[in-house]
Amino acid sequence: MSPASATAAGGRKRIAVIGGGPAGLTTVKELAEKGFEVTAFDRNPGLGGVFTTAYAGLQLTSSSLITAFGAFVRDRDLERPTLWQCGEYLEYMEEFARHFGLHRHYRFSTTVKSVRRAPGGGWRVRSAAAGEDGAAAVETEEAFDHVVICAGSNVKPVYPEWARPENFDGQILHSGQVHDGSAFAGKRVLIVGMGESGSDMALMAARAGEACAISTRNGPGYVIPRLYRGLPTDMDTNRCYHGLPRSVVNKPVVRFKVKIEDALLLPDADRKVLRKVGEINRVRGVAPFNRFGTKSTAFVEAMIYHGATYHPGVAELRRDGVVFADGTEFPCDTIVCCTGFAPEFAFLNEHAPELARRGCDARSLYKRMFIPEVGTGIAWMGLVRPAVGGVPACAEMQARYLALVLSGEKALPSHAEMHADIQMHAELDHRQFGHDADRLRTMADLFRYMESMAHEIGCRPPLRRLFLRDPLTALKVAFGPLSAAQYRLTGPGAEPVRARSVLRRLPTMPWPVLAYELMLMTGCWAAGLTREPWRKWQRRPAAAPVPAAAAVPAASVPAAAPVPAPVTVSTVAPVAAVAGKRG
Repeated sequence: MSPASATAAGGRKRIAVIGGGPAGLTTVKELAEKGFEVTAFDRNPGLGGVFTTAYAGLQLTSSSLITAFGAFVRDRDLERPTLWQCGEYLEYMEEFARHFGLHRHYRFSTTVKSVRRAPGGGWRVRSAAAGEDGAAAVETEEAFDHVVICAGSNVKPVYPEWARPENFDGQILHSGQVHDGSAFAGKRVLIVGMGESGSDMALMAARAGEACAISTRNGPGYVIPRLYRGLPTDMDTNRCYHGLPRSVVNKPVVRFKVKIEDALLLPDADRKVLRKVGEINRVRGVAPFNRFGTKSTAFVEAMIYHGATYHPGVAELRRDGVVFADGTEFPCDTIVCCTGFAPEFAFLNEHAPELARRGCDARSLYKRMFIPEVGTGIAWMGLVRPAVGGVPACAEMQARYLALVLSGEKALPSHAEMHADIQMHAELDHRQFGHDADRLRTMADLFRYMESMAHEIGCRPPLRRLFLRDPLTALKVAFGPLSAAQYRLTGPGAEPVRARSVLRRLPTMPWPVLAYELMLMTGCWAAGLTREPWRKWQRRPAAAPVPAAAAVPAASVPAAAPVPAPVTVSTVAPVAAVAGKRG
């Protein structure tokens, strides 16, 4: 097939989608519904992306209420909201794919080897399909009008600089290599890093191993229990609370909300764990909006009930253990680095290394999707990691916007407008998240991102009209969890009847909490604090579409503009020393 023949018979554009995880699935759905010829590639034998290789017992950190796509919220997930186990989420993705007929677009067990610009426009994609019964892989090269990369950011394991296997007599693992607690049986284990995987691994090691120590340079993020009064904690991701100006969220008047929540705890709540969690957050001065959320209390359980010890960062690696920054030592034979992953787009390295570099810096992309100078020819999806919340709903909003842009129903802004938007959100991210924003380039504020994307799509919930015509739905939009279904009430892709049915059944926080949140929001509105730059919903004049094959060749794509220096973050107080109330 020649480059010029990328467009399919009948004039339909051909689009390559790389990835079979949540971002890939919703992208294939939205593009197929616009009539494009979509071919999707995934190296795994089935759907699921990184979830197909997760460790045993992995539990999602966002609930079914806000992880489910707005276009596919199942009745049983409304009746019994839960935090899905990995297997349950894989089942959800399979149901989603069957419901919308997505399997026919996928080529499984197929690895994309390279992506390059075609001389006559469009893109050439070279892939290798695994051979049957041990036969050699079969390579093909095809032409496409657009390429959409949904490979995610959890690709390349990241290790601390000091973690050199040649200097250690034991075993150094990455969390991605651990599948269950049997790896820790009878061992002295050091867990390095304190995101959700680090927290889960700490409890796993403390239960199965001889001894467990936890080490982190900057402490955990804002620690959030996964359940509150028997329901997922992210019931509280409502637009009344999450819409508060970020300048006030760490003020005492806002933090008092937690005391109200404490007073409403059920009798069976584990108050020992909750007291420790509260003191960790209070002593370190973190709020739910200014650090990444560690949505797991497993490491606290490991310390309270299983003897795990907490330490600062590692200063020195020895043959038989480590020395921490405070001078204490821990002899160990297994080190597990729960230090995250970095994105990597190896299929771009050969022909378009600058595109690969830009894709690895999500914050330099317009809406975490487009390089302004390249336009719509190539796009990234799913490079949005909310501090609190899930990636799938954000990816769904990206997919909807992409489909509208590629179909010509929407147009990208001018290069200057896109760069201004990129810079504004980068500054807001650094102001809000400080050091975390600099080291986690995919990190984002859930509410700000979803509302900004909804503005571009034209699907922001019409709250004033709803309060007049449908007060019950309006109340759930304002005070229920930030389900993606509320962005299906109006605008392109709207399903108002189904969306109303979903929203009306969403659970909420207890009414005293909601009343206090409403009081806070009303006070901020009266003081004019809600007039933030990103909230300007004025209609933008239509811009000329940016063509798929923009005139700027990949080799001349400029590097990402520098972002502001991160806000200085104070040294973390030792977690092991704190005990008190959740604050």
